[in-house]
Amino acid sequence: MSLSICTLDSSSFPAWDRFVEESHFGTIFHSTRWLSLLSKNVEVTVIKEENEIVAGMALAKTSKSGVTGFHIPPYTQYFSPLYGKKSDKRISISIEHECVTLLLNTLKTAGHIDFKLPAGHHTILPYHWQGFESSVRITHIIQGTREDYLKYLNKNKLRELRKLQDLVFNNEIAIDDHISENELLFLLRQTGERKGYNTQSSQAIKFVMNAGDSFAKKITIRSHKHGVLAFGFFPYDNKAVYNLINASVRVNDPVLKTVNLLLLYQAIEFALTTGRIFDFEGSMLKGVEAFCRLMGGTQVPCYRVQKSSSLRYSLMRAANQIKNDRKKT
Repeated sequence: MSLSICTLDSSSFPAWDRFVEESHFGTIFHSTRWLSLLSKNVEVTVIKEENEIVAGMALAKTSKSGVTGFHIPPYTQYFSPLYGKKSDKRISISIEHECVTLLLNTLKTAGHIDFKLPAGHHTILPYHWQGFESSVRITHIIQGTREDYLKYLNKNKLRELRKLQDLVFNNEIAIDDHISENELLFLLRQTGERKGYNTQSSQAIKFVMNAGDSFAKKITIRSHKHGVLAFGFFPYDNKAVYNLINASVRVNDPVLKTVNLLLLYQAIEFALTTGRIFDFEGSMLKGVEAFCRLMGGTQVPCYRVQKSSSLRYSLMRAANQIKNDRKKT
């Protein structure tokens, strides 16, 4: 096999996005449509066989903690090189490893490289051979039919969901796909303050306001009494719908306090009725894992691989890991 490696110009980006759609592990997050929402400087490197793309990676160079490199971008679930189309049975694993190694060799001068491989992707040896550190992450997925999902959903969750659906039926709350920047900022601030984390509001607003309907599901829940209650942003591709952003305001109402359940169900229903899986986008924290499981999620592993030439960044990462480990205990 004769392989060649090259960088695409922007006029050839649609060819890369088609490859992503056809690749077995390609996701919306690997596409230039997604990464262009983050940065104007997206670079696509591909490996071709007889002028056909067989592997590649789309990257956006960013800076984090003073270290410039290829960090996993904010609100980007998966970020990694890709290899092969779903129907491509011709090439052995050894050639796959060769392609990934060729791609990684182009990144040797980067200060930091951080990839999260798509759920179920277990081929990490090329990264190991290139000196990457790896760790296993867990996400939860839902697949099958809507009918089976509701049949096996936790009974308490199902009961809460039915109460919320009754409110929709009685026009006490409404579901639509529109939200203003001010409404979104309000919900993000409320969620961040309540849960104690940085929602990176400016990046979230940038993604939500600029993402097209062809690859992102937007769901807003409003109450006639309380105004905007919750918003969810669920990017999707032809394989999965991803739980990326959901923000809500807490109101003093025994039914509406669980409005996030209705928000997620709307997205899960969209996934299952269109033949996709629903990916909860990570669930390593104890409380989050329990919620994902009660919502019907099944555990699926995914790998994160990192390599850094910055001692400062490596020490910061180690300190952050120790901090997270203490939280778990």
